[in-house]
Amino acid sequence: MLSGILTLLLMLLFLGVWAWSWQPRHRARFDAAARLALDEGETDIDASTREPQS
Repeated sequence: MLSGILTLLLMLLFLGVWAWSWQPRHRARFDAAARLALDEGETDIDASTREPQS
């Protein structure tokens, strides 16, 4: 009984996180995070405010 309730709660938690992550308003942030490994230390948000790194 307890394991069934725990399974149901974890499944609902998973579905909630999944639904949250697929909302269109998060796309830009997730796309920026996906490019972090390819960027040369600059981000789109603060690249214009920082001085070049030496």
